[in-house]
Amino acid sequence: MDNIDITKALEDFYHHLNETSIDRTIFSARFGDGKTEFLKQFKEKYQNEYDFYTLYPVNYQIAPNEQIMEYIKRDLLFQLILNNKIEQGIEIPDSIAFQWYLCNNSFDIIRECMKFAPSLIGTMSQYQEVLVGVTVLAETIIKQYQKFKGYEKEINNDESKKALDFVGKFNNEVGGIYELDPISWLIAKSITDEKGKTSVLIIEDLDRIDPAHLFRILNIFSAHIDRQYLLSDQVITENGKEKSIDELQNKFGFKKIIFVMDAEATKAIYEKFYGNYNYQGYISKFISKRIFEYSITEIALLRLKEHIKYESEIDSETIFEALQEERINLELSVRDVVRVLDGFPNSYRKEDVKITEEKLFLSDTPLVKLLAVLSRLGVKRQQVSQIIKRIARRKNILYFLGCFALDERSVIKNDCILYDGRPYRITYKKKDNRKQYVQNIIPLSGIFLNDCQHIEIDINAILDKALKYVN
Repeated sequence: MDNIDITKALEDFYHHLNETSIDRTIFSARFGDGKTEFLKQFKEKYQNEYDFYTLYPVNYQIAPNEQIMEYIKRDLLFQLILNNKIEQGIEIPDSIAFQWYLCNNSFDIIRECMKFAPSLIGTMSQYQEVLVGVTVLAETIIKQYQKFKGYEKEINNDESKKALDFVGKFNNEVGGIYELDPISWLIAKSITDEKGKTSVLIIEDLDRIDPAHLFRILNIFSAHIDRQYLLSDQVITENGKEKSIDELQNKFGFKKIIFVMDAEATKAIYEKFYGNYNYQGYISKFISKRIFEYSITEIALLRLKEHIKYESEIDSETIFEALQEERINLELSVRDVVRVLDGFPNSYRKEDVKITEEKLFLSDTPLVKLLAVLSRLGVKRQQVSQIIKRIARRKNILYFLGCFALDERSVIKNDCILYDGRPYRITYKKKDNRKQYVQNIIPLSGIFLNDCQHIEIDINAILDKALKYVN
């Protein structure tokens, strides 16, 4: 993506997200259109203004509903630990810890926190770092639990426990919308305590989820945004002020939530499952104002055409017309373009091309570079010959073929070749170390036909020689 400038698109999305009235939005782009790379650059560019947290629900799609929120909590907790966002020695409010204690007498905080395989831990060092953080957190919570044991029996005999059990049943229900256990409280407190930066939750790769599970998972996220009647007496600090945890705009108090998907594809899936029934009403749950549409396909294609013209020294429209005539698919995604542009010098070799002892050229010619482009576009060998011949109908390609049009016979004949029944002389200039490059192609008069007999160039043979230098 280094070859495609997306600065303006990054700035446009920043202004969209930064609007005060927007607390949730959909970042929409087609699959393969560079969503992940865009967000990577966005995070880097605005890391001093935002604290980013990322979830990958494609990893949750086979889990039952009640476990999905547990996966989410663990992934967020681990990101908080890895980024040193959890205060040392933090104390969970007694009412939350005690309520959970009553419902989880065999509670094992380390087991609970580590039993799900989180999507973001990719290395053993990260796993060890998280395990240390969770262990410290567990020690804090366990100390609080010790003081509950002394009067547990007294509480059990009290009629008030029935009411506590009723509310606690919902507050501790795994994956429930009213759930508020120590981990949920800790995540919300750590996120809302952040000073100077805006917390942003990015929910990635929604268009990679199996369509059968997509709306089930979206509905879970929606339920934890539209929350009412939590009946919690807990307060939390946000922007330096205490407020009820019930007042948070979503379960964990994120200031902004970004859903990453292809909105058009999601609409098509929705209509396949539910018909034309009120898609706009459904999708409006996930946006505050509007969907942010992103596409740099046209920019990417323009950059590809510039690249082809620069490397092959042939007008890109001529090449694209030849590709279309050969029925090569030119509906390219950004990913397809990036595959061509990234590390392009590694797609061919710069080596000696020896015609005779005195005729040495370098292989990084316009022909070899165009063949490297075609290779990265997935063009097959048998199609290459036809494409070059189609290009030849539009323009004289002798200069483009360069040194590969020469052989020992043509050198003996004073560098003369025969192309399409007409004689030409190739002139060249010597560089350092005896390396040479083609300088000009000079048309000759008919009197030279006898000199050039039997050396009509063979396009297929030339391509075979040039392809040896394409990786």
